[in-house]
Parts: sequence; structure tokens; C-alpha cells
Amino acid sequence: MLSPPTAAPSTAHLNAPTAPPLARWACTLLIAITFIRFGFEGALQLGLPNMQPDFEYFYKAGASLLHDGNFDPGYDQLPDGSIRPRGMLDWYWPFVARLMTGFAWIGDIRTAGLIWIWINIFAAIGAVRMLGREFSGFAPQDWAVTQIIPAIMLFTFWLWEFRLNQVDTLTLWLMVLSFVVWHRGRSGLAGFWLGLAVLLKITPGLLIIWYAAKRSWRTVAAAIATIIIAGPLADAAIFGPQMAGGAYRAWFTKAVTRGSHNGLITHGLEMDWRNQSWSAVASRWLSRTNWNTHFDNEPRSEDAREPRFLNLVNLPAPVVAKVVSAITLGSLFLLLVVVRRPANTMTPWELRFEFALVLLAMLWLMPVMRRYHMIWTLPTLTLLGATIHALGPRHTLAKLSIAAALFLVFAQLSLLDRATPESLRHLPEAVGVLLATVAALATPIIATRLTLARDSRLLTRSGAVADEST
Repeated sequence: MLSPPTAAPSTAHLNAPTAPPLARWACTLLIAITFIRFGFEGALQLGLPNMQPDFEYFYKAGASLLHDGNFDPGYDQLPDGSIRPRGMLDWYWPFVARLMTGFAWIGDIRTAGLIWIWINIFAAIGAVRMLGREFSGFAPQDWAVTQIIPAIMLFTFWLWEFRLNQVDTLTLWLMVLSFVVWHRGRSGLAGFWLGLAVLLKITPGLLIIWYAAKRSWRTVAAAIATIIIAGPLADAAIFGPQMAGGAYRAWFTKAVTRGSHNGLITHGLEMDWRNQSWSAVASRWLSRTNWNTHFDNEPRSEDAREPRFLNLVNLPAPVVAKVVSAITLGSLFLLLVVVRRPANTMTPWELRFEFALVLLAMLWLMPVMRRYHMIWTLPTLTLLGATIHALGPRHTLAKLSIAAALFLVFAQLSLLDRATPESLRHLPEAVGVLLATVAALATPIIATRLTLARDSRLLTRSGAVADEST
């Protein structure tokens, strides 16, 4: 079995002196204040009649299991005894509902939400810290100095992640942690952390394929074992085979059958401006698809807007589905070609760039991609910063990195709709600006990764960023 490269301590950083202690403390404090500010934004939503719904769904899924012994039915019983349908996160694994029983046990959604916010704050800072120590190429103690700009550059996306009190921050922390411990030679533990990430969000399963391409079979086995044992087997043991089986059949129908690219196009689901996936963006461009519709997964929404369209042609839905399937399969094939080399033939820098590329591929391939998912581009921004510093702003790869970072900034500015006329509000997302941003960020990552394959000393020749020995 091939082993992952084990990084030596990054102590030698030629021409990259450590930052003054005051700068370290100031940047650390600023990062902490920034994420606490995001958490405050989420706390304001808790308990309000019109609160952003995602944590409400998580909490009520846990409460239904805790108090009724059943998975979330997707409705509320009002004081007069009537039933009001509401949204639910039924495309998540049953594991998430089971996890949330601990928060439902608290008995108050606001208190539970505040605890979850603090978990997300620590997870965000933890992910930033690991990336600064392991990905930036600078002295580990300077992690806050090197990460302050990448973290703040995702301001809009962090804001929505905390407003919704989602699970993407914790998932990001688990994915980065998996890579870091794997790179240090603890491949089994890496698989465990990755398995937990997959149980929170299905999409990190793409990393299992990446670890297989790196020939790290112990990591793959540990991840699959974690998913099976903590997921279906645990559900069957707790709820019984019949109830657990019903829950997984319902999950498979919602998340895999109807929730696939083909399923969403065929059924006309999740086509509003929020969804930045290929299925939604292609449907808006290639068929007469209303991008200004109310939200499919929230029956309580009365925000029925004037229908709006931007399609250049009007193809039938099955044709659009074939186009999207071709793009998806082609993208996956190209990804596998790029990452096909085993880990023991690669440098630490190549592995970092591949890891960031796989996270971008998750965004590119997922059927439902929203603003808050873009926080998974944080490893990419860290590596773009390392590239710019190592090669200097005049190098072609540095120019590509700068252009991609600027595209990300302008994409976020396009989302600010306070001064935007109603007729144009959300139009950038309807067009697919975030999907285009993923492509823009992937361009320098792929270019640098391919260049590193030909010239392993690319990022260290200038002496600005030191590589680790293997």
C-alpha cells in the first residue's frame, strides 16, 4: 500500500521572515472578531417569526426524533390543531437528524442555535488556522497573518452560512482536518474525519475517490467504514431495520433520484436564482425556466414573484438534461485525469493544489449549489496567495491567480442588491455568476498544478515560499 507523504516541520522559510508578534496577535484577534460578527448575524435570526429556515429544519428534525420517535414529517401543528406544511432538509442523511437530537434536547431553539453558532465559529477559525499553518508555505505561527485576507474575501458567503446556521463550516473543517492528518501519515484517522464530513454533506464523497486515486486505501476503507457504521448500521440499531430502511428509501428518492441533475431538470425543481448548479444555470439559459419563482423547499413562502426568464433558446427539458449530463461526466473525467497520479510520486505542493481542486469540483458537480457553499473555496484562496507571493505579480500564474481572486470579489459585489432595481435583483445569480466564479478559481489551480508536475521547485525557486521535504 502506498503511503502519503509525511511533511517535515515547515521551519525554513527563505526570504519569508516571521511576522512581528504584534501583527500575529492583531490578525488573530481580527479573525476571531470577524467570525464572532458573523455568528452575531446568525444569532439575530434565531427565534424570529421570519428567521432564516435552515437551522429550524435541523432543530425540528432532531426534535421529531427525540420526542415522537419518527423522522421529520415536514409540517407544524398549529395551536388550533391545524397542520401547516413547511420545508425540511430531507436530502440530508438521517445521521444529521440523529445528531440534532442533542440540540433538540435543550428544548429551546434559540439556545440550541446559539450553541451551534459557537461550534461553527470554532470550526471556521480551526479551518483557517490549519490552512494557514499547512497550505500557505509560511511559518506556522504566522497563520493568522497569511489567512486574514483569504478569510475576509469570502465575506458574503460566510455571512449567509451563519445566517442560515448551516453545516458547511463544520464540513469544511472536517475535510481540511482529514487532509492535514493524512499528510502527516495518519491515513486511518484521515478516513474517519472524512467519513464524518460525508455524513454531514454527501458531496465530500468525491474526496474518497481522490484518496483512492492517491492509492491511500486505508483512508478509503476507514471513510467507508465510518459512513456505514455511524450511518445505516447505527440507524438500524437505534430505530430498527424497518424504520431506518424507510428513511433511507425516502432519502434516496429525494436526494439521489429527484435530487440529481437529471431529476431536478426533469421535474423542474430548484430552478430559482439561489441554485448555481449546472442543472439550474443550463435550464435558465437553454429552456424557458422561471428563475424568479418561489422556493420549492419552503411551502410557507408567499414570496411569489413575477416570472422572469433569460433563455437564449427553448430546448425541451430532456435535451437540457443530456447537455448537463455530458458536461458533468466530462468534468468528472477530466478531474480524474488530472488527479490520477499516486501520492508517493507527488510533492506536498502538488497534493495541496489537488485537494483544493477537488473541493472546487464538489461545487462544480453538486446539483444544488448556493451562496454559502462557496466557503469551500477557502483552500483555493490560500494557495492563490501562496502562488502570488512565491512567483511575484508579473508571473503568468500569479496574474491568473490575481484575476481569479478579483473575479471572486466582483462576483460578491454583484450580489449586493440594496441599490439594484427590482427587475434586476438576483439576476447575476440567475445568470450563474457563482458557477462562473468556481470555473475562474479552478483555472489558476489547474494551471499551477500542471506546472508543478513539470517543475516541482516552481514555488520555491524564488525563495519566497519554502517547500517541505518528503
